[in-house]
Amino acid sequence: MELRWLDDFCALARTRHFSRAADERHVSQPTFSRRIKLLEEEMGVILIDRNSLPMQLTPAGEVFLISCTDISARLRQTKSQCKAIDQQQQDKVSLATSQSLLLSFLPQWRKQLTQKAASKASSEAGLNTHLNESLEINLASSNWLGSEYCQALLQGQCDLLMSYWHPAMQLDTEFNDDEVEYIRLGQDQLLPVSAKSSLDKPIFNLSDHGFSQPNQIPYIAYQPQTFLSQVIAAQVQPLFPSQAVSSKALIQQGFGLGWLPKSLITTELEQNFLCIAGNIEWHISLDIRLYRRRNNPSLKLKALWELLREH
Repeated sequence: MELRWLDDFCALARTRHFSRAADERHVSQPTFSRRIKLLEEEMGVILIDRNSLPMQLTPAGEVFLISCTDISARLRQTKSQCKAIDQQQQDKVSLATSQSLLLSFLPQWRKQLTQKAASKASSEAGLNTHLNESLEINLASSNWLGSEYCQALLQGQCDLLMSYWHPAMQLDTEFNDDEVEYIRLGQDQLLPVSAKSSLDKPIFNLSDHGFSQPNQIPYIAYQPQTFLSQVIAAQVQPLFPSQAVSSKALIQQGFGLGWLPKSLITTELEQNFLCIAGNIEWHISLDIRLYRRRNNPSLKLKALWELLREH
């Protein structure tokens, strides 16, 4: 049964005339009559008394009209609700990012974005001041591994990717400049950190071992599939023989030394739960970038991107 047949039947019951009902439904009378006949065949009963003048519904047709009217109204309401939900989702801009950036950088960045949009709106009438409210964070993405972020952006699973960047990362090989563009949002550093000893010094200190012989230090490493693992591997990991699952808690409890983003450990450094365990030659600079697909058709994303490009 086609749903349009229900509206056909309601029009016929209202006009009591095949020709007028066909005009109302914007189809020819033969087509309209055929659809009513198909409806009757589907129901297995005669719904229209074609021998009466004016045309009448059969008793079965009268019963069917009650349900038909209700079903048609419910269908229109449901269709309207579905379109509204779909439009609401189209107005969302989804962002994927790592747990480190989700916790350390994203909150302040969103706050600044809101202020920037409000300031822009005050000088340009019509600018959408709710851009930040349309930014939907994919919380599941905080547990993704390196290449999963790239594939999610390329396959349209997210509109934006916020990521650390370093020349040693594979981001540049995953993305084609013709397909993906980025905006540099800021900087961070990977710092070697350790828990403090009772003497208020790092339990593990790279400065005590020299750049070429740190291999006596227990090393808390990142999972090998992560982007930050690629940075560590290129910069310092060959000097360390052991690996473990990365964890700020493990470092803080004194199990070893590891590299963590500075923005993620500001509080721990200030409260002396962690301390920097190496001179500046052990510090690794990182960019924070925001990526998008160039062919993404979202108007909301375009407005957000243009706002971000303004310095």
